[in-house]
Amino acid sequence: MASDRPVSKQDAQRRADRIRIVREELERLREEGVLELRPEQQEQLDLHLDATLYALSEQFDIDTSESQKRISWGMRIASTIAGLALCAALVLFFNRIWGALPMSVQVGVLAAAPLAALAGMEFSARRERTFYYTALLGIVAFACAVTNLSVLGAMFNLPGSPWAFLVWAVFGLGLAYAYRLQLLLAAGLVCLIVFVATTLTRLSGLYWAAADSRVETLLASGVLVLLAPSALERRTPDEFSWVYRMLGLLAVFVAILALSLNGALTYLPFGQRGVEIGYQIAGLGAAAVTMWRGVVRRMPGAVNLGAAFFALYLYIRLFEWWWDWMPKYLFFFIIGLISLSLLYSFQRFRKRIR
Repeated sequence: MASDRPVSKQDAQRRADRIRIVREELERLREEGVLELRPEQQEQLDLHLDATLYALSEQFDIDTSESQKRISWGMRIASTIAGLALCAALVLFFNRIWGALPMSVQVGVLAAAPLAALAGMEFSARRERTFYYTALLGIVAFACAVTNLSVLGAMFNLPGSPWAFLVWAVFGLGLAYAYRLQLLLAAGLVCLIVFVATTLTRLSGLYWAAADSRVETLLASGVLVLLAPSALERRTPDEFSWVYRMLGLLAVFVAILALSLNGALTYLPFGQRGVEIGYQIAGLGAAAVTMWRGVVRRMPGAVNLGAAFFALYLYIRLFEWWWDWMPKYLFFFIIGLISLSLLYSFQRFRKRIR
């Protein structure tokens, strides 16, 4: 069916992974004597699977083996490190010669740098399917855009504004969707989270840079990012959904953690201690719900993040309750017992879901 054909590299990679798993399982069934294909059937199956893998590899440049997948991860890491290193090299180089350049040249360099990186991205994207060099140049382009507004603001003594984060968010998200680059999506979403948080702070009557004094703004921006894939379901590629989900959850959990430790960082008209207790309960509940939803919907990243923050919330509470008066050996012994209890509970939960 035409609807079953892969429409993205991620879809093609998933199909290639399924083919590899099918082949391994068929081989195991043959060794166990459960299933034995006739030679002509085996040959026909191998020819079909090989042709399918070849077509997918030619169209999407996917990894058809575990060794190729490991090499691809190494290439992604190398391209990310290369992009960050190039950004650092450019910043340090221009910092060295910046004072010797006239202002007109400085403005020209700042305006031309992101445009040059964008031209390099388009040139690279037209000539490679892996997009490793495109991602590298995307990191440089985003860094140039951030540097552009920051340095121009300092040069002309412009006041700080949260709108700069919106510009960077739009730039990063635009590049991410144009070239399907997850790292630039993450960078754009971080800027968007900061923009929403600082804007809500400003609308509440505080100075926008004081967003860290009212952490519910971070909580609200995290929820918006978390819900964005559902609102943009048809326009969001499959490989982008987990980035939205993980960054949104991370913002929510960090905000709840901060409020559970310091109830003065709230808009709520309650006492500080009451706010802290409320968010302590909310943190444990949110982490537990995240784990449950992650298991039900087969999202291992959400399960791991929820479990990590559940344990963090719990251990911080135990530390505040017991550390000052309990013998240290007894404290760590109880922590060990609680950890074993959590492990057993997670195992039981996993078996029940399975």
